[in-house]
Amino acid sequence: MSLRTLKLVLAVVIASFLLSAVYISSLVVERQNALKEISRYNIAWLASQAVSEFARLEQRLNAFSVPGSDVDEDEVQLRYDILVSRSKLLTDGQFEAFVQLDPERQATVKGLNDVLAAVHPLIEQLDTPGNAEKAYALLREHEMPLAGLASAANHYGGQLVAADQQELIRLHWLFSGLAACLIACGIGLMALLGWHNNLLGRAHQELRSLTKDLQTTSGELENAHKALSFAYRELQNRNEVLQAQELELRTQNERFDAALNNMSHGLCMVDADQRVIVYNARFAELFGLDDTAQPGTPLESLIGALEHRQAHGASALRQISAEQEDLMRTGRGASFIQEDPGGKTFSISHQPLTEGGWIAIYEDITERRRAESQIAYMAHHDALTDLANRVLFRERLEQALASAKRRGNSLAVLCLDLDRFKDVNDSLGHETGDLLLKAVSARLRSCIRDGDLVARLGGDEFAVLQCVVHEPHDCASLASRIINIVGMPYEIDGQEIVIGTSVGIALDNEAKLAPDQLLKHADLALYRAKSDRRGTYRFFEPEMDAQLQARRLLEADLRKALANDEFELYYQPQINIRRHEISGFEALLRWRHPERGMVSPAEFIPVAEDIGLIAPLGDWVLERACAEAANWPKDIKVAVNLSPVQFRNRALVESVDKALTRSGLSPSRLELEITESVLLQDNETTVATLHQLRELGVCVAMDDFGTGYSSLSYLRSFPFDKIKIDQSFVRELTSRADCLAIVHSITRLGASLGMITTAEGVETEEQYQQLRAAGCTEVQGYYFGRPQPARDLVFSLFVEERREAL
Repeated sequence: MSLRTLKLVLAVVIASFLLSAVYISSLVVERQNALKEISRYNIAWLASQAVSEFARLEQRLNAFSVPGSDVDEDEVQLRYDILVSRSKLLTDGQFEAFVQLDPERQATVKGLNDVLAAVHPLIEQLDTPGNAEKAYALLREHEMPLAGLASAANHYGGQLVAADQQELIRLHWLFSGLAACLIACGIGLMALLGWHNNLLGRAHQELRSLTKDLQTTSGELENAHKALSFAYRELQNRNEVLQAQELELRTQNERFDAALNNMSHGLCMVDADQRVIVYNARFAELFGLDDTAQPGTPLESLIGALEHRQAHGASALRQISAEQEDLMRTGRGASFIQEDPGGKTFSISHQPLTEGGWIAIYEDITERRRAESQIAYMAHHDALTDLANRVLFRERLEQALASAKRRGNSLAVLCLDLDRFKDVNDSLGHETGDLLLKAVSARLRSCIRDGDLVARLGGDEFAVLQCVVHEPHDCASLASRIINIVGMPYEIDGQEIVIGTSVGIALDNEAKLAPDQLLKHADLALYRAKSDRRGTYRFFEPEMDAQLQARRLLEADLRKALANDEFELYYQPQINIRRHEISGFEALLRWRHPERGMVSPAEFIPVAEDIGLIAPLGDWVLERACAEAANWPKDIKVAVNLSPVQFRNRALVESVDKALTRSGLSPSRLELEITESVLLQDNETTVATLHQLRELGVCVAMDDFGTGYSSLSYLRSFPFDKIKIDQSFVRELTSRADCLAIVHSITRLGASLGMITTAEGVETEEQYQQLRAAGCTEVQGYYFGRPQPARDLVFSLFVEERREAL
């Protein structure tokens, strides 16, 4: 049998298996359906149950009619209900189909239902004599037909069982036959598979024999191939070695050329006969060689050709060559710098060769020299003003001190900074400030002698080194000249700017101080000059150092004071003249130092402004004043002073709003006092901030009115709520007629503008009466009460007067 036929037989057997499985599945389903039909046997059971319940009802009726029986009406009713439910089952499902097969059965079931319907009224009234007997008689008549129905149902059930048994036997034999066929097919399939495996085994043996023959032939061919391959590889290896050597030579040449021509330095090699062996592209670029210059050309001819063409590097190469000839005579290597008359600078590294000749590397260091010079210059000069910086100033100071020590002469250091420069920088911008610094630098240069030095130490700080001083008067003359020249007006970007300067002078006396110590002394003298009166000069005195230490101690204590809760507010009453009652209080800051006691605000407020503490201190005053005023009567205001530093803070409006919100104080009860110096800053920004404060609902007052040179213009730029007349006018009110006239003018001005006028510094009854006559709205001063803490305040002028009288 062929393999194809065997595969066909196997396919037929497998298909038979599949068909048999399908048929067996259908037989199983049919058998299950047959088993379901067993439920039909319930017909006989239903009929027998109906007959049984019918007999029980008859028995209970018969027993009920017997006197003395223990059967009651409920038990009869129960048996009746059970029989009714059984009769309903006879009209449903498979029993109904059984009844429909015979009209007599239909009549029997219908008769049963009719009898039950007829008996129902009698059973409902069993207490009525004779009803039980009547019901029993009616049921008795239907007893035999019902028994016949049960017998017929029993017989019908037997027939169904016999038929089902026959069907099950038939399915059993069919299933058994199919199973036997499947077993036989399986045995046949196994036999066919065994035969098939036998055929495969023989085919495998034949293939192994053929494979062994092929392996033998392949081995012989492989040996021959190896011999040929070995000979081929030998030839190939020799060829590759030659190619590699050629490639390596080419690569080395290319690398050598690339290295030479991509060097940032020029290179030239000359043999013992002074002929050029090789040079690179950078060498040709540096000295102007063209393509006609070939290796092997004598160096002298090469230079001569360059000079003939007037090449840019001819003269430099001639000078370098002469230097190299001197080196060759001594047989040593060296590096040297050669300046070209054309302005270039070359660095040459010359090295002789063992077989004669030399090799040299050439570098154009012109730009590097310039950069180094520029860097050195920038490291010692201020980028903005081109003056010497602190580094150069200190170096020159050290040199001057050493020279003065040798020669026995004296020198001086002058330190100065610019007055009101910060205001210019803040109001006009940093660009204007830079231009102003340049202008100041130019003027300072014009003030000093040749040999002296002016330097910018940083910001608006400058220093002058006066190298030769014969008398202290020399330093004083220079300081006065600087103050006068720097203080002259400047014209920058169409704006006239006026600033000043203060100068501190330190002399190099017999003590022979170190440079840093001399600078420190000049700085201390400058601080004294600024403290005494701006626009002047001071010489260093030994006690200035002690004052500096005291200031530093005050600064350190001031930095800790706010955190340690050492500040408190005192309040001075403001009196409404017309109503003769207290209208408000001005908050005044006090510092209770743990060791020094009360420190004057005039002493610590400027220090706080210098070290940057005035902003947090001002916020604290706002918060505390609003919180304490919130507990006062509703018609009493509180006035708080704002410094120019606070006004430069962009968060001022937010700080005021936060203080009002936290305290719950009505904005109309807060009065903010500003001085004219606030308006000297960026006027547009300042006025915008004032309007934002006004939008919050707070009052804005101008403090110290009349002391500035542009007070009236400020009243025009912003509608203030109050004008406070400076106490300098009130103090001399009774002795100088011009002060009284000024007060009259201010009060009339305030009345015409609808502004309140408050006079400060009232200390006598006579001053008070004159201010009252002049038309002032409010007064404030020691005459009405000294500043007191919030806990000691009284809010009625009558109570205050009684307390002072006592």
